Amino acid sequence: MKNIFDEFKTFILRGNVVQLAVAVVIGAAFGKVTSAANDHLIQPILGIFSDKGIPSLAWMDAKHLHIGSFLDVCIGFVITALAVFLIIVKPMNKLMSLTEKPKDPNAPVPPPPATLDDVVAALKDLKK
Repeated sequence: MKNIFDEFKTFILRGNVVQLAVAVVIGAAFGKVTSAANDHLIQPILGIFSDKGIPSLAWMDAKHLHIGSFLDVCIGFVITALAVFLIIVKPMNKLMSLTEKPKDPNAPVPPPPATLDDVVAALKDLKK
């Protein structure tokens, strides 16, 4: 009977668990990028127009494009993605390659998958 540590190690070394964790972190960081694009770029542009579609000059004082804030969030996203890659993905790939069993060079090579031409030929043979 396996002990709990071995079961946990088997669970955590599955690629799905790590991929899901990385997806959550990257998704949260990208959510900040989309929010920043909306808050700092799209909404100020839409705020240019007043009630009747006539441009308002008052928006220039209070509201303006926050391109620096948007770029700050984008740079933060890139840094987060790089950190996740270097701290989680790269070491996990190395660990997974160490735990893989070496392939037997004398093992039979499986046949290649069927192509569309193979399927058409098989259907023609069935008609005969």
